[in-house]
Amino acid sequence: MRTETRTYEVYNLHELTREAQAKAHSHWAEHCDYTWDRENRATLQAFERIFNIKVERWSYDSCTYTYRFTSHYSEEEDNLKGTRLLKYLVNNYWNDLYPHKTYWSRNYKKKRKSRVFVSDDCVLTGYCIDYEILKPIYDFLKAPNDTTLYELMDKCLDGFFKACRDDMEYQFSEEAFAESCEANDYEFLSDGTMFNQ
Repeated sequence: MRTETRTYEVYNLHELTREAQAKAHSHWAEHCDYTWDRENRATLQAFERIFNIKVERWSYDSCTYTYRFTSHYSEEEDNLKGTRLLKYLVNNYWNDLYPHKTYWSRNYKKKRKSRVFVSDDCVLTGYCIDYEILKPIYDFLKAPNDTTLYELMDKCLDGFFKACRDDMEYQFSEEAFAESCEANDYEFLSDGTMFNQ
């Protein structure tokens, strides 16, 4: 039996040459999955459940996005705008958009709902993308304009998919890769190959 010992020179990402960093990033991006896809889908499904629309044939990646949606509102409802749309949203969706604030005891065993204060913090699923899909509605409720209900739903979906695309673009960026390397103590060989991974 023979035992061999090999010696490697290992580097942190910032110690590599620019070419080696690019190779390491490229290899990492090829084998990395987008982390938040399930949460994004849950937000979209919650939005569809609350509002009377169905999103079809949608997709997004780190460069682009596309979607289509069908409104199941009546033609009269689709064309509501201004004060009438404001009243329609308040009368039909206020409790979904502004649920009562929850207060927890110090040990988190007891909770109670406020009768006075409401919250607009991630009200669909508790994930931050909730705010992106609802932002056009919150903006409209603060300052009603001539946007119709159909256009408002389109703005919500456009903002949502744009945020998904931007988040995915960031996750595969060199900056996110550098943060991941630092957080996970990744080490590399001089040519950019990941060491022991």
